[in-house]
Amino acid sequence: MTDDRKLPGDYVAGFVDGEGCFYLTYRSEIRYERPSKPKYFRWTPYFAINVREDDKEILEKIRDTLDCGKIYVLNRKEQWGSMVQYIIQNLDDLYIKVLPFFNKYPLRAKKRHDFELWGKALRIMYEKKKSKTRCIPEDHKKLFSIREEMRTYKSKMSREYKNSPI
Repeated sequence: MTDDRKLPGDYVAGFVDGEGCFYLTYRSEIRYERPSKPKYFRWTPYFAINVREDDKEILEKIRDTLDCGKIYVLNRKEQWGSMVQYIIQNLDDLYIKVLPFFNKYPLRAKKRHDFELWGKALRIMYEKKKSKTRCIPEDHKKLFSIREEMRTYKSKMSREYKNSPI
């Protein structure tokens, strides 16, 4: 008996080639629970797919196939109509489930280059988490360089990044 909630790996890879996105962000956050409210920065990788809300079922099947992530309804009706987003932000899920999945079922379009770069960044961040160490300036430089190279595979981004490591 087949599980109709899961999709063939090649189908998912093809869908992601067209609709998926691999992100690497550098975010600033403020620790409000501390008296001085220090600002700190951290790298955040994630994987997302955005589609029209009437395609939500396919995102649910992709989520079931990858066995991780969440689906959100986006309130952007004025701009694009009703949209849904499938997103995975958990570093363990990205490293243990998503990375091996797309290594087994490779992307075939230009997005594969974006994925390969994202995978390099993911390995750096995962190793830091596993060893319970912080990124050193050299790691930040590598990640920043990877993020910049990833931009060449994204649709034309007109905005600059708000946060960049010093």
